[in-house]
Amino acid sequence: MNDDLKILSATVSPPEPVSEEDAERHVRERLHVLVEVKNEGVAPLHVWSDRRGYDFDVARGVLSLQLAELSEELPPGIEMISDHPRVPSHVIIEPGAEATIDVPVPTTVRHRTPGGGMGMSFAEESIDRIRRILISIQYADVPFQAIIGESPADMRVRLREHGAIARKTVSVRDRR
Repeated sequence: MNDDLKILSATVSPPEPVSEEDAERHVRERLHVLVEVKNEGVAPLHVWSDRRGYDFDVARGVLSLQLAELSEELPPGIEMISDHPRVPSHVIIEPGAEATIDVPVPTTVRHRTPGGGMGMSFAEESIDRIRRILISIQYADVPFQAIIGESPADMRVRLREHGAIARKTVSVRDRR
């Protein structure tokens, strides 16, 4: 199953304006990254379809997009005070079939910077001029199932071990 899912391409669609009502509730515009994938295996695949993490390197124009459980390591100086893992959304892709996964991404990314009250501040930077996307997509031949009463730590271990991860760096086709 390690090579069954192929990432074919990615397209970035411009953000759609939000309504005044949504803006009042602090809903922000989002880019849409359309990731095309193909099941090259012989069994249906349950492919994770929701964003688990993202980052943007402004200088290089590289968007890192995680549709896979994040690694165990938190950045230095970050302590998790509340852990609520969730069951990933997924799409089923039949053998030989292609699918497009629509991944909404905020139009900005927040990076830590030195300074401020506790020695740390945050700077918000626009996600624009994306040249490449580093994509990680988790998939398996069975869907991930929640276990009632399972601890968050145990669920995170199972999430990380579930199935396989397809990775690829793609140049972006921009539809702006």
